[in-house]
Amino acid sequence: MASHKTIIANNRFFIFAILLLILGVSIVWKLFAPAPYAPTSADAIVLHENEGVYHVNDQMDVLVDKSGKWTLADVQSPEVSAQFQPASGQSAFGLTAGTYWIRTVVVNQSPLEQWVIRLNNSVFEQFDMHILDGPADNSLHSRMIAQADEHFYSYYFQLPTQDSATIYMRVVINGSMILPIELMDNNTFLGKLKNEYIFFGIYYGFVLLMAAYMLSMYIFNRMSVYLYYSLYIVCFSISQLVWNGLLRELLGEDSRLLAFLLQLFGNYESIDYFFFISCLWFGLLFLGKILQIDVYAPRMMIVYRVLRIGSPLVVAASLFHLPGYETLAILYESLFAILLVISTIWCMYRGNPAARYVVLAAVPFLGLAAPTILNTYSLMQESFLTHYGFQFGSIAEFLMFSVALSYQIRQARVEKENAVQEMKLSEQLQQSRNELLQNISHDIRTPLTIVQGSIQAMLHGIVIKPGGNEEMLRSMYGQVLQINTFIDDLFELSQLKHDHETSELQAVPFADWIRHEFDSLQSAVQLAELQHECSLSVDPQAVVKIHDHQIRRVLANLVNNACKFSPPGSTIHLSASSNKGEVLVCVRDEGSGIAPEHLDSVFNRAYKVDPADPKSGNGLGLAIAKEIIALHGGAIWVESERGGGSRFYFKLPVDASTAQGIHATLHKSAGSSAMIRNASSTSSHSKQ
Repeated sequence: MASHKTIIANNRFFIFAILLLILGVSIVWKLFAPAPYAPTSADAIVLHENEGVYHVNDQMDVLVDKSGKWTLADVQSPEVSAQFQPASGQSAFGLTAGTYWIRTVVVNQSPLEQWVIRLNNSVFEQFDMHILDGPADNSLHSRMIAQADEHFYSYYFQLPTQDSATIYMRVVINGSMILPIELMDNNTFLGKLKNEYIFFGIYYGFVLLMAAYMLSMYIFNRMSVYLYYSLYIVCFSISQLVWNGLLRELLGEDSRLLAFLLQLFGNYESIDYFFFISCLWFGLLFLGKILQIDVYAPRMMIVYRVLRIGSPLVVAASLFHLPGYETLAILYESLFAILLVISTIWCMYRGNPAARYVVLAAVPFLGLAAPTILNTYSLMQESFLTHYGFQFGSIAEFLMFSVALSYQIRQARVEKENAVQEMKLSEQLQQSRNELLQNISHDIRTPLTIVQGSIQAMLHGIVIKPGGNEEMLRSMYGQVLQINTFIDDLFELSQLKHDHETSELQAVPFADWIRHEFDSLQSAVQLAELQHECSLSVDPQAVVKIHDHQIRRVLANLVNNACKFSPPGSTIHLSASSNKGEVLVCVRDEGSGIAPEHLDSVFNRAYKVDPADPKSGNGLGLAIAKEIIALHGGAIWVESERGGGSRFYFKLPVDASTAQGIHATLHKSAGSSAMIRNASSTSSHSKQ
């Protein structure tokens, strides 16, 4: 699989990003985490003008109505009233569904008379409020209060200055018992409501954009991973609408759709769990695609398949109002979180690059959603962070997953481009093979045709002139030699790499070696009735590691080609030089040159500039030369112009370590020779 280098692939950057995200989550926790509960000895909530928001949980009593049938008169009776227990700041009371009575006393010492009491939880079955003027034991009837038009259950009530009231609240809930209650003056309530709507508008606008973006990516790319993630976003946002009470406010209390949903699911909490479990189901399908669990973590596929099969069952169970369903849903959420953490870390460890993006998305999401989860299990007090942690975490998650999906589509695009390139390369290789086979077929068929025709002529007794049979036999012999040479060259070309790897390179001083080779080639040039000219400027200390006979073959091949294509009486120029850790050899002729369109192909196997020219040979000589030079770590090329001759170059790297060793040996040998000469001179004088 082709790799696509990204910034996130850098381990240092990835670790730095993880630490940065952890730091960010820690700062959010520091700013928004609930303050520890400070016990107070007061028996009532005392209202002042500038206090703002009062947390009723700090000063309220709680009573569990196990039968669910107690009335206000029942809980006011002395025997039941004595069973109330202080909440001591607690807002979450575990996963047990049931009916709770809440009691608190409010004393107004401010000039403000209009107040609002608010339950920051919308997923409950029933919420009733009773306000008794004065002490609880002296009030027989509760007065009516007006409900505020907003997403949570909020009630207006009048409390004159220097007056007191006892407030009773009855809450029926089917799932986790979370009862964060606030008391505030009307102006504070309106300001808080405004800020919440601004936050919700920004958040849900962002969510809709992300869902639309993912859906458009699915439409254009037809990749199921985008569809799963868009459905995940939609279901998650609907569950948050229910949790924040906005679904009821958007649809209206008299909405037929809302009535249908309540009839279908029974209560708001079941609606919330239906969409939240659905979002986890689509998230599971999404993670299976992006993490490639079947490839990188096959042992976890059992758990993954169990959850994948169980998800629709848990979703469907919400329609049957099964007892304890909410507890089952919360346990499913916890199991999903555990699978997410373990599978992501394992897939990242096994080398899945997309898992790194999942880790970066999971850190802020789990870090900011953890307070909400802890609050559900009564392990953390209610605060802004516990109430909106999922929203903050989901923003970071959506952003990181959008980056992960863009990474995946880039990977898919790169793989597609590589596949297309490989296909084109394969087609080019196949075309080259076909052309090579055609050339080989032509080069073998032509001499075989001549041999076949000559043999047929001899069989039929056809003699063109006296002694023609002998001449015909010589011609056939020459054609057979040509075929053998061609086959030998092909075999040598196929064996070059094996011979190069199995035989040992020789370290030779290049200046002496090339001078000797140039001298040896002088006779071949003279036999071709051409002139010979040499130029050497090679560092005497330059040492190259070569296969002596292979490089000699390259040099001889270039010189023979130059001789074949040079006009009579012209000069073959041979030169060698060294510079910057390499040696360079050039063979130049004064022939007609090579057309530009052929320069890139002359080193291809069985390629001929002019196939009809008998001087072209079998087209394998330059291919063999190129292969030999490449195996030696060098390069070979040609420069030519029409009518200006051709210049064939090849260069080889200098072996610096061997050169230093030879230089030291020569220096030592020279010193030893000088000592011997001095010793001989001394001995001679002593004899005289």
